[in-house]
Amino acid sequence: MATESIVDKLTHYSELSYILWKKEIKVRYKNNFFGYLWSLANPLSFALVFYFAFNVVFKSGEKNFVLFLISGLFAWQWIANYIIGSCNVFVSNGSIIKKSLFPRIVLPLSLCMQDGFHYVMSIPVIAVASLYYGVPFGLTTLAGILLISVAQFLLLFGIGLAMGTANLFFRDMEKLVGILLNILFYVTPVLYPMTKIPEQYVKFILLNPFAPLINAWHALYLEQRIDLYNVGLTYAYAVVSLIVGLVIYRRMVWRFAEVL
Repeated sequence: MATESIVDKLTHYSELSYILWKKEIKVRYKNNFFGYLWSLANPLSFALVFYFAFNVVFKSGEKNFVLFLISGLFAWQWIANYIIGSCNVFVSNGSIIKKSLFPRIVLPLSLCMQDGFHYVMSIPVIAVASLYYGVPFGLTTLAGILLISVAQFLLLFGIGLAMGTANLFFRDMEKLVGILLNILFYVTPVLYPMTKIPEQYVKFILLNPFAPLINAWHALYLEQRIDLYNVGLTYAYAVVSLIVGLVIYRRMVWRFAEVL
């Protein structure tokens, strides 16, 4: 009976997460003809600016630089959008939290599913860029996308769970997170390869959980290689993230309705 109860709960949670995810996707794209294109516009516009700055002005000489840029920027968009959104995921749903009994954890879960969906929708653009540069986009790439996407999802979900919970009690958290994300963007190898970093600083860069994640995406899309070291390191960070996020959430969830 206990096993059936757990299975029933997991099924219920997954169905509820799917319903919330589906609702958000419909709201985002309803009456919006260019909805899909708008989701790509931000990272592509940044890619254009960074291409001009780094490849035209400063002559970085990086091979397949546009592919390098978009493969990092699309992954970073998932990171930034989710973490910023997760800060208010409980606050913005305060009315239903106070009026309804449901597992609050499905709110950041469905949000991560939503932002993950937008990342998946950007993959065709990366595939076109790969074909343009003559880089194969085959079964290895597809397997790598699945493997790394799961790692990124788990990593972000744990972080978002902690950020969303903390922001209920410290409402300045969103502003602090925005500043930290701006700093992390430039100390994460999104715009430059790890080979450009002096060896004595590499170990410090890898303390940033997003660095091995972006390295793994770059290796996959540019070299058709599943970088087991960086993928494994990302999963290790994901486990830590989930443990910390769940501990913070479980200790504070009983006070959600009170502070809202």
